[in-house]
Amino acid sequence: MLIVSINTTSAQTYNFQFFNVQEGLPQSKVNAIFQDSRGFLWIGTAGGGICKFDGKNFTSYFSKDGIAGDIITDITEDKDHNLWFTASWGGVTKFDGRKFTIFNNDNSSSLIDGNDVIFCDSKGRIWIAQGTDVKIRQLSDGIFSSVHKSLSKKIIGSVTNIIEDSKKNIWITTTSGIIYINGTDTLEITTEFGLPTNNITTIHEDTEGDYIIGTHQGGVIKLLKGSIDNRKQFEFQSFDISPTVIVTAITTDRDKNTVIATSNNGMYFINENNIITHVSKENGLETNNLSTLLKDKSGNLWIGTNGYGLAKLGNTAFSYFDNIEGLNSANIFGILVDKSVVWVATGGDGIFKFDGKNVVNYTTKNGLGGNEVRSIVKDNKGAIWLATNGGLTKFEANKFTNYTTKNGLTTNQIRSLMIDKNQNLWIGTSGGGLHVMKDGKFTNYGIEQGLSHLYVHSLFEDDKGTIWFGTGNGIHKIKDNIVTNYTNNKGICNSYISSITQDHKGNIWFGTDRCVVKYDGVDFKSMTTENGLSSNTIYFVTNDRNKNIWVGTNNGVDKVSLNSYGQVESIKNYGINEGFKGIECNSRAVFQDEKNNLWFGTIKGLIKYNPKEDRLNVFQPIVSIDNVKLFLENVDWNKFSYRFKPWLNLPENLVLDYNKNHVTFEYSALNLTNPEYVQYSFKLEPFDNDWFNSTTKTSVTYSNLPPGEYTFYVKARNNDGVWTNEPTTFSFTIKTPFWKTWWFYLISIVGIIYSLLKISSIRERRQRKISRELERKVRERTLLIEQQRDEKEILLKEIHHRVKNNLQVINSLLSLQSNYTTDEKSLALFDEAKNRIRSMALIHEKMYQSGDLAHIDFQDYIMALTNDLIATYSINCDIFLDIKIDPIKFSIDTIIPLGLLINEIISNTLKYAFVNRNKGVIKIHLTKLDDNKFVLIAGDNGVGMPKAIFDGESTSLGVELIKIFTEQLDGEIKQLETEGTVYELIFTKIVV
Repeated sequence: MLIVSINTTSAQTYNFQFFNVQEGLPQSKVNAIFQDSRGFLWIGTAGGGICKFDGKNFTSYFSKDGIAGDIITDITEDKDHNLWFTASWGGVTKFDGRKFTIFNNDNSSSLIDGNDVIFCDSKGRIWIAQGTDVKIRQLSDGIFSSVHKSLSKKIIGSVTNIIEDSKKNIWITTTSGIIYINGTDTLEITTEFGLPTNNITTIHEDTEGDYIIGTHQGGVIKLLKGSIDNRKQFEFQSFDISPTVIVTAITTDRDKNTVIATSNNGMYFINENNIITHVSKENGLETNNLSTLLKDKSGNLWIGTNGYGLAKLGNTAFSYFDNIEGLNSANIFGILVDKSVVWVATGGDGIFKFDGKNVVNYTTKNGLGGNEVRSIVKDNKGAIWLATNGGLTKFEANKFTNYTTKNGLTTNQIRSLMIDKNQNLWIGTSGGGLHVMKDGKFTNYGIEQGLSHLYVHSLFEDDKGTIWFGTGNGIHKIKDNIVTNYTNNKGICNSYISSITQDHKGNIWFGTDRCVVKYDGVDFKSMTTENGLSSNTIYFVTNDRNKNIWVGTNNGVDKVSLNSYGQVESIKNYGINEGFKGIECNSRAVFQDEKNNLWFGTIKGLIKYNPKEDRLNVFQPIVSIDNVKLFLENVDWNKFSYRFKPWLNLPENLVLDYNKNHVTFEYSALNLTNPEYVQYSFKLEPFDNDWFNSTTKTSVTYSNLPPGEYTFYVKARNNDGVWTNEPTTFSFTIKTPFWKTWWFYLISIVGIIYSLLKISSIRERRQRKISRELERKVRERTLLIEQQRDEKEILLKEIHHRVKNNLQVINSLLSLQSNYTTDEKSLALFDEAKNRIRSMALIHEKMYQSGDLAHIDFQDYIMALTNDLIATYSINCDIFLDIKIDPIKFSIDTIIPLGLLINEIISNTLKYAFVNRNKGVIKIHLTKLDDNKFVLIAGDNGVGMPKAIFDGESTSLGVELIKIFTEQLDGEIKQLETEGTVYELIFTKIVV
């Protein structure tokens, strides 16, 4: 048994984050730390100038950039938000965000070149000290002047610090005591009033209004606030801190602890009960030589060191045991915390017991069954049970008892342990199935009892007494001694079940090496990185008393917060940036103690989580727009505007030309707690309708922006989802090109109207000229055409007249010829021929009598033709004409066949229809069907002609002529079945 003694003050290792030259700090020795009103940290270094820090990036300024000197001694900020830096040489520097202004002997500011302390009080006065020389820059005239002689006489030692308390009193610490200034009243406090030494390095007012005083090798004391007025009897309280320490800085942390930094012994935390915790190189710091302290607005504690850069003490929820043997092991697989005693089981070094002072290591040499211990539990009798590779081991009354295959176990490879509500011990093995130990006897569950696999990795009893266990082949449970397995259920992502737990709503959770599985009694549902987990490789799942589920992975631990219905409300990942430096957890290495602390076994050793210290980051990120680019290039905005936003090299009321419309915005958010997890949302009004989804991008580009007035909005949220209340904005205007302005439109409209009028006037004059010329030509042409037309009409009339005369000559010749015959048939033929010739002659007569030489009015023609035929045949009968003809005109090409056809029908009617009759009716109807189609109804109500004669192969010349003329008219003719003889002709107007 190995026993190691541990110093209790260094047992716990604190979670410091360090920033040095490799992280961007310009120099490793930090003299001063200050947080400005915008939230940025300013770090003064001993040779690296001054630098601004936003939690991620350092921006450095050196003497070549305009500061007085590169060895910065102190920093402050005035009421106008200007920063002031003192340096060991070169004078004092004022920085307004855009330019540096130096005050020294060279510009008659009455300041010496080297200064140690600078401070701005509530009245806006700047206090500057170098050695015993103290000067004040009055707000009224801006001139540095020495303090009053009465005060100057009391400052006989070098000034080390100047502060203002909550009552507006000024305290000046020096190497010869303390100067207390209450208005115009001044008091010097020295060893005569109770100080342990006059060499005072700093003073700080705590949350109770008392004053903590640090000294140079004189210890740390507290001046009680009630004794300030009683100047003859100051009441001091000392602390149990070595009097050899050299105090460099004092502040109060977010837990109201007084924090004291020293240059030779690290730092001390003094809580409200005056319990002192010493923090040094042994438990987290890289050096004991500390120079300054600052608590930022988010509660983080920043420490400046001499040679080791800048340190941050952020999330104190996680603590470590790097210096405790066994507890710092990378192979911790079992944890048990029994009151103030911590037990850890390792994967090769046995078990370790730490009582806060001493560490005891137990191995096989002390009776442990095996040095590979995978689980550790404690029963209600105080006995500790251990799962080893050499069997089951019981530790009780400082004695080990081992149970092996000789005692009824199927294998000595014990993997997991669990004590149920009835104090039965359940034992999971590697290859030997499941055992339960009751009243000292083992009962085995194997394949025959319903197990699907003999490797049992995890055990859990739910609130209903059901025993759940995970194997290499799925989930099993035992209820009423009946084994049920879930090996092929949908929703179980992997058959290897590493751990089991239950939430406050009774849902069972399982850890696998591919996902987390939740069982609500009906369905199994998987949860992966897509749902917010940091990894799909799960080493443990457990619940805490705050109704959270904790998931250990190879990327840290995840806290799954559930709502009152047992549904996942949020998942918070803890990694290095959140203070969990263990990174990868070990299988089933988790334990919750009676104080609700969680203990994790990781590859970096044992880690303790205190939920009381895990505070929600309620501080809103401070968003700033750092740069605006045009076409992805940096711009000298001095060329665009004379007014700039304070502390930003960005112009106010920026106006850009229309072609400067490719704009990039670069922005950042100040979150000193977890800067890596800041997310942004932005929009450009009125270009964007809504905010963009949150992103980690710190720039956005808008191209081809149309002219108009724009405002860019950007907001941010911190690592705990707290958004900034008011977004940061930047407004600008893109000018409208001159050709799109109202005055250009007006000028253009007036110009266009004038041009149109001018063009119209020119065109009108030209048109009038052309019109006159055209009118002249038209008159000439018209006259010519009329002459030609008249000539043609005369010619056509002459032609028609000559044709008609010639036809009459022919008719006369036929009449003369008919006189030489007495044959009746021949005479009849001569008469028919003359009728046909008269029919054609009548057409030509109508042609030269008509004003339209191309067309003939058909009704006039038919009336003339009918009357002529009736007169020719001179039958002894009263003939009535039924003529109904639409007002139609036909050309000569249509009228000749149509007229001859009607001539044949009327001739036949006059010869045969009214024989032995006193009266008769000749019917001629002509109707237009469409533009080219016509229907002719022609006939009589006489004796009638048999239809067979018309439809058959008739030898009658008249019928043959009717059919021939019908073909010429592209028509169809038929004899209607009605009284007398009536024909229906449907024909087409002939178009040539």
